[in-house]
Amino acid sequence: MEEAVSEEQVENSITATIDDVLSARPGALTEGNLFPTSRHPDQPPLRICQAKSHRNIKLLEDEHRTQDELPLSTIASWQDSLTKRCICVSNIVRSLSFVPGNDAEMSKHSGLVLILGKMVLLHHEHPERKRAPQTYETEEAQDKGLACSKDEWWWDCLAVLRENTLVTMANIAGHLDLSLYPQSICLPILDGLLHWMVCPSAEAQDPFPMAEPSSALTPQRLALETLCKLSVQDSNVDLILATAPFSRLEKLYATLLRFVGDRKNQVYREMSVAILSNLAQGDTLASRAIAVQKGSIGNLLSFLEDGVTLAQYQQSQHNHLHMEPPSISMMCRAAKALLAMARVEENRSEFVLFEGRLLDISISSVLNSTVACIVCDVLFQIGHL
Repeated sequence: MEEAVSEEQVENSITATIDDVLSARPGALTEGNLFPTSRHPDQPPLRICQAKSHRNIKLLEDEHRTQDELPLSTIASWQDSLTKRCICVSNIVRSLSFVPGNDAEMSKHSGLVLILGKMVLLHHEHPERKRAPQTYETEEAQDKGLACSKDEWWWDCLAVLRENTLVTMANIAGHLDLSLYPQSICLPILDGLLHWMVCPSAEAQDPFPMAEPSSALTPQRLALETLCKLSVQDSNVDLILATAPFSRLEKLYATLLRFVGDRKNQVYREMSVAILSNLAQGDTLASRAIAVQKGSIGNLLSFLEDGVTLAQYQQSQHNHLHMEPPSISMMCRAAKALLAMARVEENRSEFVLFEGRLLDISISSVLNSTVACIVCDVLFQIGHL
């Protein structure tokens, strides 16, 4: 009997960061709604709703576990030598991935892809949040931490290896077809990329330690670029959408839509539009999950409207803007994302407030005919309410 109870607790327990709990829907963590017996048809099974009590939720720190800095270097000579060799090899692999033609060959090497997958999240762990009030550590605890730091001599090279890994993956992702590899190879890659996209830690969003403070190269930025290139192939889209948990995919949609709404960073904006377009066209459940995110349709429409506005300024004689409008391909991707969402019957009510903006875009004189045709299809789909 006790074994059955313990098994049930393990099955109903979930692991979440404070960011997950704070972003949960109102009432999602109440005793009556944690495990709802019935759900509204328009409400997808999202967020934290699998634990029967707050005690079954294992809270993790938003920040990852980092190295305990010591006043003196305790690394042995053989450890220093091994560190330098690992960095040297990773630099060689990274440099080879920049050579045109090498990306296609490297993406076919299962051993390399396996190693890259293991390196993506190597030793990136979020410790469990302490529920008890913090107290002064004893001398034994301090000695234990010192011994742990001596054993973890690899911290000094870990950041460089991770940077080289993510850069290499971003370079070869355009030719990488993960459906050709078994789950043991493709799952760590997708799990790592999705984690870096939604990870709330400073390591994910700040430049790499070896890069300049003003550098735009972050783990999240490289994960975004890699996912953008992977999502071009339909087989990779299916694998991305099948990577559990679904709550992380939902956070991914929210992150991408936030990037789409950021006019200051055009690179992030366009890559996010490409990923959302490919994912929305890949599955109806993904289209539904994207549509219910806050500002989803409005941000995509703003992207199209900004493209129309920039095109109008470009054609005018008094063009003082130094910004280029999005390409026709990117405009088509944003319109196709809207069309994929409009084709889902449950999403059509979400478009009611945006019908006028869609009509204004479709009749613009500077809009490409292909994009205008897709926008007209969106209006046709939402007309069947």
